[in-house]
Amino acid sequence: MFFFYYAGIFIYSIFLRIAASFNYKAKLWVTGRKDWRNKLKSIPTNKKTIWVHCASLGEFEQGRPIIEKIKSEYPNYFIVLTFFSPSGFEVRKNYEKADLVMYLPIDLPSENIDFIKAVNPVLAIFVKYEFWFGYLNKLKQLNIPILFIAVRFRKNQHFFKWFGGWAQKQLKQISVIHVQDEISRNLLNNIGINTAIVSGDTRYDRVNENAEKANKTEVIEKWLGNKKCVIAGSTWSIDDDLMLPWDNIDYKLIIAPHEINASRIEQIKNKVGKHGILFTELNNAQNENILVLNNMGMLLSVYKMGHIAYVGGGFGSGLHNILEPAAFGLPVIFGNKHEKFPEAKALIDAEGAIEISNRKEFNDAIEFLTIKMNYEKASKNCSLFVKSQTGASKIIMDSVNEILN
Repeated sequence: MFFFYYAGIFIYSIFLRIAASFNYKAKLWVTGRKDWRNKLKSIPTNKKTIWVHCASLGEFEQGRPIIEKIKSEYPNYFIVLTFFSPSGFEVRKNYEKADLVMYLPIDLPSENIDFIKAVNPVLAIFVKYEFWFGYLNKLKQLNIPILFIAVRFRKNQHFFKWFGGWAQKQLKQISVIHVQDEISRNLLNNIGINTAIVSGDTRYDRVNENAEKANKTEVIEKWLGNKKCVIAGSTWSIDDDLMLPWDNIDYKLIIAPHEINASRIEQIKNKVGKHGILFTELNNAQNENILVLNNMGMLLSVYKMGHIAYVGGGFGSGLHNILEPAAFGLPVIFGNKHEKFPEAKALIDAEGAIEISNRKEFNDAIEFLTIKMNYEKASKNCSLFVKSQTGASKIIMDSVNEILN
């Protein structure tokens, strides 16, 4: 079966090399993996190494609490952080808590063997769904402990189908699998895998810490004055159409688009017209009631100043992080396509979030939360929900400590 697995990986890599000539992300994927062997020469031979792998930015945020706890508790260890996707690496390539950040070499024998021997980790940590069977097989052969964290299994995955025997065998090479829920552990138990521990989702730890540390932005506070505001985070064009034109006199609106390239910012500017202003022009603000964040890294500070949050992606691209605003006690509104995001249903059930399907329902949700009693209940429920789900990092670190000690 490994022949077919490697053949599929090889074909995929060829496809990406072809796509690199016309697709920017594919080009980053290809060029970022050049000369990777030389990058590994920076690993000191007199230090123990821990390898952490994430697919992209979302998985990184789940792995980040563990990376930072390892760095704090084991400062003399050398941490190698790898990414599969450019959307993770390009944003976090200068992450200060990892000693080396790089792309993961393609999972072929000509590369995975060299990578593992050069890194020589005492522990390999994979976040969520990064099941690279070639790497897992080589790590097992070298008796290197393998830890998976924040995993959530579903019964429709190939592991649990009649043809999933080979994939199941690969999962059995993992030392410990930290899963998010009891359903995942039961699914693994049913196929003879008893190494799963229910630890929960590390994102709750991360967003709870962020909420405690975040600071307000003075220039935005001045712009808000005594007005409350709705924060629209990680929005796409389809989300704009739900909110704009903005005619709510009770709230100002802050839009933080998911992408901040020039064309996307120009698109939003055209939609908001004279009623909106860019963050980079905020010192010249007049009476605008819409602020467009045209730089990265500001969502936490504006969530701290917000009253209600709308989170984009719930109409097709994939719902973005609803836990961040919830941790600040902001009632959350989002689109109704969130089947793959269990936290969405959980937050709705906790009466801290409202799902919508059109502009009218968006306006109705805002109107509902304008009522003080409704708002205070939803806000309290959001904060309590996030805090009740924290603790995954401690459980995972118990496994890390057991392996390293």
